[in-house]
Amino acid sequence: MATIVENIAAWVAGLTYDDVPERLVEKARLQILNIMAAVVSGRHCDALTSMGPIDLPDGGATALPRAKKTALEYAVFINALHSMSFDFDDYLFMGHTGHSSVLVPLAVCEEAGLTLKELLLAQIITNEVEGRLGASVLFGPHNGQMWSYIHTVGAAVAVAKLYGLSKEQIASAIALSLYQPNYPLSPGFMLSDSKLLTASIPLLSGIICAKLAKRGMRGNTDLFEAEHGFLSRFSYLPLPHLLAGLGEWWVTDTLAFKPYPGCAYIDTAVDSVYDIREQYRQKTGAAMRPSAIRHVDVSANILTMGMNAMSEMYDDGTLHPVNINFSIPKSLAVVLVNGSLEARHLSSKALSGQKDAINALAAKISLRHDWRYTFDTIASSYDAIGGGFMLGDTGVYRLIKAFHRIRKDLPRVPLRLQALPKAWLSLPGETKGIIRRGLRRKDSQVRMDQFVFSFGARVRLETNDGQVYEAESVVPRGGARAGQREVVIGKLAAALGSEQKANDLFEMTDPKIPVGMFIQHVIP
Repeated sequence: MATIVENIAAWVAGLTYDDVPERLVEKARLQILNIMAAVVSGRHCDALTSMGPIDLPDGGATALPRAKKTALEYAVFINALHSMSFDFDDYLFMGHTGHSSVLVPLAVCEEAGLTLKELLLAQIITNEVEGRLGASVLFGPHNGQMWSYIHTVGAAVAVAKLYGLSKEQIASAIALSLYQPNYPLSPGFMLSDSKLLTASIPLLSGIICAKLAKRGMRGNTDLFEAEHGFLSRFSYLPLPHLLAGLGEWWVTDTLAFKPYPGCAYIDTAVDSVYDIREQYRQKTGAAMRPSAIRHVDVSANILTMGMNAMSEMYDDGTLHPVNINFSIPKSLAVVLVNGSLEARHLSSKALSGQKDAINALAAKISLRHDWRYTFDTIASSYDAIGGGFMLGDTGVYRLIKAFHRIRKDLPRVPLRLQALPKAWLSLPGETKGIIRRGLRRKDSQVRMDQFVFSFGARVRLETNDGQVYEAESVVPRGGARAGQREVVIGKLAAALGSEQKANDLFEMTDPKIPVGMFIQHVIP
């Protein structure tokens, strides 16, 4: 019987561009531009600009921030450092894949003289493998961006596919890349510049593993299932069935794009503040001044609460981009001080000049959990992929045990359990029906093309003169299926300083275009 690694490798080896639904190609084209915007925005990151120039050898792949062709590994490493800055990436079910799924194929295809067609195929393959890997360890010590080992496997898969390795070689590339999975530590991620390395170091390992597999090195392809193997070490409740379904359902369908620099869980609260600022302008005829604000109350779902609690755990009192990226009060304070939230607002120069104003406003912003938004998050997932599929044959005891271990790893979140029954009863019948049906939904009913990320939030802002403004956002801009192109083009235009160039670059993601030509248009 084939192992999980061997099944993945066979699918990777056999998939062709014609096998990929056109809707996924369109999503992948946006993902390329989204990551380009994140890379270019990295020019505002002081940790990167203060390092000084790195002596780069000549090669065939472009280090975009340096506008220099260098060796493949150098180009990918530097580009990924920049794409990780300011948390300005993409996300899907389940992982932040673009740092590797875009940047590794981009470099390999440029070096080999390939077109966007080959890049897009490798990119979608990498999304599919990485998203499933993250889902398989959902109940474990890591989550989200800290599933950094997905980049190792993704890079290995992308390089192996583009190098034309056999399914046996691809299986070894995957197995080699899983041998020493990265294990990121929260203090380094949340409170230092080391977060920039989250993708860049793992993807270097993946590239090397694929090259070694091409030269004949073999890995143990039983690494997922084996006793003391990957799943047993990186998950409290392994979900190996989520590593299957390749070609039957596509996690690339769930790609979402961040309109603001920061964790996706801040997006709906920021959307709401933008709305409130416009309400204020229409009512008063003037822009809202920070000094006019008395207090801001934010209601949000459990994911947003957990994110914010993590930022508070590692808050040392300084204004650092990483801490702001995961803090509702600080992110909203940056919006209210500047009128918007962009990468340039998170540079050291900008933050040092506004430190007192940002901290004063952040102190006026409170956050509480609202079960309605948590239920909305559950319903949005269950409408596409239900608990019956997600949890497989997991028993209740094992599930409770896994939750208990996860809670020990995370900061405490005040959930107000006494409000849970009332919140459930107040839900619309349609929402309750989706959740009930979702608990019974099986794998044959997975509909990733219906998946929508729901991180609902409501903001209530009171001014010093007693006026109250409220706004709500349930699905973040960039998270909904509609309007994603506008979000990506908008952030790319802001990064490049030209809306026309951003639109021109979208046209340059045509599959027939050589990757080298596309890159020439990205570089200023």
